[in-house]
Amino acid sequence: MTIASHHTYEQALARAIGAMGSVAFVRQLAALIATRVSSDCTLILSYRSGGPAVYLYDNLQHRRDLLFQQYLNGVYADDPFYRALSRGLNEGVYSLRTLVAEQGMGPDYMAGFYQATGWQEELGLVLSLHKDQWVTLFLGRMAAEPFNSDEQARLRQLLPVLGALCRQHWPVESEVMALSPPVEESSAPGSMRDQVEMALASFGRARLTRREQQVAALLIQGRDNDAIAQELGIGVGTIKNHRKHLYRKLHVDSQAALFAHFLNHLITQ
Repeated sequence: MTIASHHTYEQALARAIGAMGSVAFVRQLAALIATRVSSDCTLILSYRSGGPAVYLYDNLQHRRDLLFQQYLNGVYADDPFYRALSRGLNEGVYSLRTLVAEQGMGPDYMAGFYQATGWQEELGLVLSLHKDQWVTLFLGRMAAEPFNSDEQARLRQLLPVLGALCRQHWPVESEVMALSPPVEESSAPGSMRDQVEMALASFGRARLTRREQQVAALLIQGRDNDAIAQELGIGVGTIKNHRKHLYRKLHVDSQAALFAHFLNHLITQ
């Protein structure tokens, strides 16, 4: 496999810098990486300690449905990268096979969900955004052609640049971190608003009571306990109980994790 010239790399870097703060940033980030190492697939996700995986970007051509219907809806918890991050994995470039072996996961993960994706080789670039929050860029190959030591070295050299770009694009850790939503730049505002409203109406329907759904929808919109109690006409203590129960049922531990879970739900809708 060949990589782009240094001149092309500089152009890609300039485009990534120019796209910071816009929804085009993650796509330009993927393009920048492609100038250093070739791959068939790129997937960019955000992970937060104790929270679900959050979709940022992909260019998948094969079995893309697995990402939205299975991985983002729970399979991510078995991902060796997610497990390693939860145990303190540092920034770096890692082989999936190495992490599988280090965690003693055996062949089950590789032979089950992962085999269905068609990926034969995978590298993950782990970038730390803030405390307990990461962006991971996955590069995959559909043929059994391992990423060689030179390719991995080029990616390690690129890590400081990627980290600086990402921390500038997502500069502040907040209760509900505004990670780039999976919205096409050409989407009409009215259409997107309708999609969000429908997703809010259906979010948690299979697990939550009607009242818990109402509380969850208002939390996702940034309301606090007092505002929700006033809007629904019930006590703050009752809201706190509903909040505790819905967090437990959805396996989240904060408003930020709830928002990330909703983003995944919105994507699958």
